[in-house]
Amino acid sequence: MKVEVVERNAFTAVGKKRTFSVENDAQKEKISQFWQEANENGDAERVNELAEFATIDGILGICQMNGDKMDYYIAIESELTPPEDMEKITIPASKWAIFQSVGPLPSSIQRVWEYIYSDWFQTSNYTHGNAPEIEVYTEGDTTAADYYSEVWIPVVEKD
Repeated sequence: MKVEVVERNAFTAVGKKRTFSVENDAQKEKISQFWQEANENGDAERVNELAEFATIDGILGICQMNGDKMDYYIAIESELTPPEDMEKITIPASKWAIFQSVGPLPSSIQRVWEYIYSDWFQTSNYTHGNAPEIEVYTEGDTTAADYYSEVWIPVVEKD
């Protein structure tokens, strides 16, 4: 699996937020439902329209752990003030391991997540950094065999 490590300055994102339990991986199904709902009711399109000076090519899924819960944002890189029903989150300057995912959603990106936590962290020279995890979803047919997305993991080098 191709992994690129890059450094990036802090940035802000604006989007819809929900909080999910992570017990027994409950968030996996709930996040898929959140995306389906956001696509059906127009929220994903509204979020996408807030892109301002975006340097990340795609709509974001931002995962921020909070104890046994996860705050999950469907968001876009933006400096704009969020609409009343959305929130802004600041992503700190970090070093990121960027994992490429090719294939239909959600199975392709779920395989990447499994690889990161079951293999990559054990064999890499990195530990998890102190920032949210990010999924980047590009435009295109999310059911296609060649659909491209990414997982960004904040990392710090091991001592």
